[in-house]
Amino acid sequence: MAALFALALLGFGICLLTGGCAIGGAQVAEEPTPFVPEVTIFAPQVTPPTGEVPANAAPPLTATMDPRGKIEGIDDFVCPNPRPAPARFGYGIQSNWPVGDIGLFNSIMAEQLKMDWTKAQIRWTDFEPNGRGQYALYKWQLLDAFTADANKKGLHILFGVLDAPAWARPQNANPARPDLLGPPDNYEDARIFIEKLLARYKGCVQAVEVWNEMNLDREWTVASRQIKASDYVAFLDAVVPTIRDIDPSIIVLMGALSPTGANITQDGVMQVVDDLTYMDQFVAAGGPARVDCIGVHLNGYNLPPDKEWNEGYNDPTATFRGPFDSPHPSWSFKSTMRLYHEKTQKPLCVTEFGWASMENLKRSDGSPVQGAPPGFGFALDNTEQEQADWIVQGFQIMRDSGYVKFAIVFNLDYIQKVGGEPDQENVAPYSITRRDGSPRPAFEALKAMPR
Repeated sequence: MAALFALALLGFGICLLTGGCAIGGAQVAEEPTPFVPEVTIFAPQVTPPTGEVPANAAPPLTATMDPRGKIEGIDDFVCPNPRPAPARFGYGIQSNWPVGDIGLFNSIMAEQLKMDWTKAQIRWTDFEPNGRGQYALYKWQLLDAFTADANKKGLHILFGVLDAPAWARPQNANPARPDLLGPPDNYEDARIFIEKLLARYKGCVQAVEVWNEMNLDREWTVASRQIKASDYVAFLDAVVPTIRDIDPSIIVLMGALSPTGANITQDGVMQVVDDLTYMDQFVAAGGPARVDCIGVHLNGYNLPPDKEWNEGYNDPTATFRGPFDSPHPSWSFKSTMRLYHEKTQKPLCVTEFGWASMENLKRSDGSPVQGAPPGFGFALDNTEQEQADWIVQGFQIMRDSGYVKFAIVFNLDYIQKVGGEPDQENVAPYSITRRDGSPRPAFEALKAMPR
């Protein structure tokens, strides 16, 4: 049990320590201090993104939105090139939108890296923060710019919807823990928001991931303080029929779980549910029938992508010993992927995957980074070349599996945009670019990767 507890804290369950939800639960701070370009070319009507609504921009307005997604106060959105998801395996990467030059980073993903998928996390609370129908128009303008530009450049788009606003979840909120997010008290509120969102961007969005890491209280705090897959299935029942009515071609994803390898309860409150246990509950509740694809987060830690958790592989040079001294499926990229598919008998959509490396990262003063973010010691074991080789090999394994629809690398550029030091920001070691924007070996490997 101690080993599993360590796995939860040191792996994807790291969000317990960091309050995040990106790969391994790691999340960039909400609206971080950005990398601001000299020119923002795709949202000229507003000041470049700074993490706050600028003084000269219209403040969030109380507006109405009709069922077609038209918002009073900003132009109606028209998808430049509507298209369904392709049947072929998809290659993707995630940029930290909307920070920086939206057009530049979309161009890098589509034109230099030859990716055909990207991902935008849609934090509901950012778009409708103060009450039903009270929309933050600035956020919608930025999403309009991102979505239209990505579509024009041939990128298929995954929207990951999460994080109900406080007004929608007063019974679920914990005043002592404002970091604990969750679904709305009334699932109808989520249905209405998702209806507006997907109606507005119909044709430009090919997949939607319904929530995120529901096996963590950080992402799924409800009034009962319990984490049950059956509750999530009820949530799907409330929102998925509307998604299908809006766009029958869109791929509906189960929200990716955090591969924690542990069940943790404190004072009767569930904090973590083992992802494999949760997946069994999801299957028992009939969840797979509600979705087209199982969302997956895969973190390789310091284990190569072709190694199963129980095959006895050992790296005697590794200082982070979890995968070798305390074997468990959640350490393994390959085992996690295989077991999810075996349990659900559904295709997988890998919405975040990658390997972290601290090698050659520098602090803001130019000095070499000596350590790793708390709980991310495995990143010290991985060289930049291993990061590059393993990402490419991971793509090959997923493509050849026959049951993965698409996979999205985490991440392109967070190290440039989070503002903190690489040994403090747990998203930075996953970036395939450096603080100054220059490429790491993984960037060059993806450019050269055969499709």
